[in-house]
Amino acid sequence: MTKKTIFITGSTGKVAEATYKLLCKEGDFRFVLHTSSDEDLHVFNSEDKVFRFDIKDKIILKEILNTIKPDIIINPAALTNVDLCEDDRKLAWDMNVLVVENLEKYCKLNECKLITFSTDYIFDGKKGPYLEEDIPSPISYYGKTKLAAENIIKASNSNCAIIRTNVVYGNSSYAKDDFIKWLIKKFTSNEKMNIITGQYCNPTFVDDVAYSVYKIIDKDLKGVYNIAGKDYVNRYEIALKVAKVYGFDPSLISPIESSKLHQKAKRPENGGLITLKAETEFGFNFTSLENGLNSMKLLSKQIVM
Repeated sequence: MTKKTIFITGSTGKVAEATYKLLCKEGDFRFVLHTSSDEDLHVFNSEDKVFRFDIKDKIILKEILNTIKPDIIINPAALTNVDLCEDDRKLAWDMNVLVVENLEKYCKLNECKLITFSTDYIFDGKKGPYLEEDIPSPISYYGKTKLAAENIIKASNSNCAIIRTNVVYGNSSYAKDDFIKWLIKKFTSNEKMNIITGQYCNPTFVDDVAYSVYKIIDKDLKGVYNIAGKDYVNRYEIALKVAKVYGFDPSLISPIESSKLHQKAKRPENGGLITLKAETEFGFNFTSLENGLNSMKLLSKQIVM
């Protein structure tokens, strides 16, 4: 049987890296990896290819897709800096909406499967956590771009799956940051931190996102799936958990209200996602924050050793 070809965008990103690693172990696929950076990609199979180009370039993207003829496209590439999306709305729209639109058009014309990613920031955070069927109402430009991309997918009725997630964390061999990595750096430097007692979420271990991609491919699923961690916590509670697992000094953390942070873009105060649909269809329980942090800590020790 001919191997299916999977095209992964933004391959130095945390989700892309974890997904590539898992699919190399769990399936028999041929991979084509995209990056726009100059970093050396870690390629696990000699037949896997790497293309370096600007994913926003519609013409180059089309040429490459027509050349490699993927069976599945996984699209983690996005502009996820919420404040930058407010400042540079064109870049945010081009990355988060137009790229998805271009990929969806190719997939529909060529009977290719698309898996792309969204966020709980499509909701206003007044009554989270949210189900897949809840009505979106984004309060930031980032959230608006991700909702626009979702609407393109839903209107197409093609073979597409949307993974909604939030506060993804985990190790990265490309030194990609996240909120928990930021906390660890601050603790390690013995810096005092003001951490808000709001912005509830369920932090998501990146390996769970990768496994969900695998299940969607394996079962050939489409539609929206909420993928998120087991614990529903605020940012201050996350910091306390990091201190506990890593043995840091919790007195470095001072709780403050969300309004005192003065972030440029509004964030959902009660965001987060309900994952019952994914748990039922995947037969899988998502990782608690403590277990995810312990896995990160163990892997970090193995890398150092």
